[in-house]
Amino acid sequence: MEKQKGRLIQHLLFHVATSSHIKKASFLQLAFMIYGAVCAGAFGLEDMVSTVGPGAALLTLVLMPFLFSVPISFALGELTSTFPVEGGSYRWARMAFGDFLGFQAGWWAWMTGVVNCSLFAVLFTDYLKYWFPELGALQHWLVAVSLIWFLTYLNMRGIDVVGNTAILLSITLLIPFVILLVIGIFNWQHNPLSPFVAPGKTVVGGIGSGMALAIWLYSGYEKLSAATEEIENPQRNFPPALFLATIATMLSYVLPTIAGLAAQGNWEKWAVPYFPTLAAAMGGPWLGHAMNFGALCSNALLLNVTMMSTSRMPFAMAEDRFLPRFLTRHHPRFGTPAQSIFWGSVTYTLLAFFDFVQLTIIYSWFLMASYILLYVNVWKMRRTHAETPRPFKMPFGNTGLVISVLITCALAALGIAGTVYEDGHFVFKQALIGGLALASGPAVYAIIRLIRKS
Repeated sequence: MEKQKGRLIQHLLFHVATSSHIKKASFLQLAFMIYGAVCAGAFGLEDMVSTVGPGAALLTLVLMPFLFSVPISFALGELTSTFPVEGGSYRWARMAFGDFLGFQAGWWAWMTGVVNCSLFAVLFTDYLKYWFPELGALQHWLVAVSLIWFLTYLNMRGIDVVGNTAILLSITLLIPFVILLVIGIFNWQHNPLSPFVAPGKTVVGGIGSGMALAIWLYSGYEKLSAATEEIENPQRNFPPALFLATIATMLSYVLPTIAGLAAQGNWEKWAVPYFPTLAAAMGGPWLGHAMNFGALCSNALLLNVTMMSTSRMPFAMAEDRFLPRFLTRHHPRFGTPAQSIFWGSVTYTLLAFFDFVQLTIIYSWFLMASYILLYVNVWKMRRTHAETPRPFKMPFGNTGLVISVLITCALAALGIAGTVYEDGHFVFKQALIGGLALASGPAVYAIIRLIRKS
């Protein structure tokens, strides 16, 4: 452990010396990037309303930040402010548990980002069907690929450009939601909590089903930790930025949903993509078009920030010789991990062909494994690096940590169950996809160890 701690200190000194000329992201840019990585507007929650019922959906959206987002933000705030290293969860796990679990953490985080980037590119193009319903499969793929490579160019220019783009896209996509909220308040006609659960659902079953989707809606807080060294004063800026993004995310989900249900009712018609249709019904065609443009901005924002954070993971792993060394090459002008960004975009381009359901299964299994390991890292680091100063620490000591772990494990079980059960029936194919996804980490690690020994 002392050797790994020494390597960490050397790593910090090296990167401070070599990256001081690169313009870093400010607190404001960081807060908007975290918001963009997690939420980027209320798009995507519509299915929850019609599936579980408006009351249960709203209660779930209010509860999840306290059960899921806030504890994860606290854990990330402690680790990021104590060990501000590029690669985030990968390097924390490697410090705490050695190469094997370190590699698994990096692999899970990397694959989660890869799948997410592909999903966001596909979803961006799906919203174009609001204007171009006859969009064919080839045109759909070409639009997704065009977006991927345009954002690749922005990512090449550095985190400062990504941060400014996050601010611009966030403000743009939130404007139609603010208008929708105002219209909903002045046209309140229905009880937004009625019915509490959809017909045929129990209260417990409804909230349980809602939480499976809410896990996806409230995930992504860990993404920016992979680029910690590119943030101004991360020890000070990360904890409050995480807190602000958490509050903004909850308000972004809850307030427009209340406004839409109060003004229109029609909860049974809510399904992705419903917000543009809802906006047109409440404010006229112009608001529907504005909302659909906001949806495009939302998926572009999610993709842009996720692409940036995902590219830092293979870069960090390549520095430690777990991946080919060429992935550590920087852009000669902007100092960004150019090869990692480029080859990541090649992967997203190929995955844009894949089935949406299969991608979400892989994503869910990797994500929940990553979050459980994150808490275990906090516990381990408190024991092995107890003397290291902690500018921020999870509240309520080890008791708070244990409670957070138990809640996350329960939510993880719920989220995994949601990927392998359909209408109460176990789907072996989907369980096999998830199992093989997790098994890929040890398999790739074993291959790399053999290559390094040869």
